[in-house]
Amino acid sequence: MDHPPLVVRQLINELRDDMSEAGRELRNRSTWDLQCPVVIIDARTEPNRVVRTSVRGITGAIATSNVIDDPLMRSFLVRFREVGADEALDEFLQGPEAERFSELWDIYNDEAQQQGLAVWSHSDAAKFVLKSKTCFDDGQLACVAITSGDHRDAHDVLTFSVDACWLS
Repeated sequence: MDHPPLVVRQLINELRDDMSEAGRELRNRSTWDLQCPVVIIDARTEPNRVVRTSVRGITGAIATSNVIDDPLMRSFLVRFREVGADEALDEFLQGPEAERFSELWDIYNDEAQQQGLAVWSHSDAAKFVLKSKTCFDDGQLACVAITSGDHRDAHDVLTFSVDACWLS
């Protein structure tokens, strides 16, 4: 991925108008709750797409996995980025933890068939919810950007915030 702060700056500048309604809505709220607006930017394809949702709706709007937080899956995903899917799969399905990895891989594939390829875990989503509360207290709109990675199925997830007054 390019330099993350630069990517974020470019996305904000390009999509400011599309994000402005969420900024206005956030400014008009007196307290934070699960209905507070957040923005998701899908920058994996052109044109980039902005999805406005609520804090509560984040896991419905972004495919979320139950297993990618497992250390074995995290190791696999790192290796996947280094050598590609086929080689990483061969290594992990033949490795010392092949049975455990196979179970995780089956769950991961089931999740992908049901909701699409997961971009983050439930614990990542929970951290974002906490971040949205802090952002709200600072007058900031909490955002997630999903960007393309180095491989066809790879992606990066960036979380950041934007001043709600500046947006609107």
